[in-house]
Amino acid sequence: MTESTESTNRLNRLKLLIVDDEPPARKKIRTFLEAQENAPHMLISEAGNGIDALHMINEEAPDLVFLDIQMPGMTGFEVIEAVGVENMPAVVFVTAYDQYAIDAFEVQAIDYLLKPFHLERFNKSLSRALEKIETGKERPKDDMLRLLEQLTQGKKFSHRVMVKKGERYFFVKVRDIMYISAEEKYVKLHAAGETYLIRDTMSAMENRLDPALFARIHRSYIVNVDCIKEVQPWTHGDYVVLMKDGAKLSLSRRYSDRILK
Repeated sequence: MTESTESTNRLNRLKLLIVDDEPPARKKIRTFLEAQENAPHMLISEAGNGIDALHMINEEAPDLVFLDIQMPGMTGFEVIEAVGVENMPAVVFVTAYDQYAIDAFEVQAIDYLLKPFHLERFNKSLSRALEKIETGKERPKDDMLRLLEQLTQGKKFSHRVMVKKGERYFFVKVRDIMYISAEEKYVKLHAAGETYLIRDTMSAMENRLDPALFARIHRSYIVNVDCIKEVQPWTHGDYVVLMKDGAKLSLSRRYSDRILK
């Protein structure tokens, strides 16, 4: 049995999502998938941008995503950050030449397709991805986290955050966020009188924000320092931070130096 045949035999009833802002690129991947032996049993969806991809990943829960990296508006990495690494299905990254990214993929053993790719190379990536799914090893979450950390080192901090309200996805400017609070498996953004829940961690949010503008004041709070009205002593070395919107937040001793100095 050939490698291609082994791959296609594993494709039964799998949901696949192709994400690329270029229609010819999406068509190429779809053509390669439809050339597989069990193509009639595949459920193939397409997204032409990161916002649609985010919605489809959350709503349709695909088994495998072919994810373009360089997309205007929202990159493939921003899609992963918005979905949350722990919630991402198996991923094959698709990229034009970017040696830095490719080196990072290879170090973390993350599979990728380098444009322009041919059928044989596509089948190898597909086979590897399906093997991970089949054996339950499709969740290299630590590898993915290390990859994102490596690729974002030295890059600019976020200027906007993707949020969802009802069925709509849109961006909130970071400068409009007054503070962020922890909500179990989520974080809540408080911005311009509105609140938005994002499935993320406080540590991940803290790493995305410019420390010159935002400060962690408690394990459950990150504040925009420009939105602080005053800081009042409380008890046992703790403080209360009064925000301009009237919110009162705890400032723990562990983080007090970041504000008081």
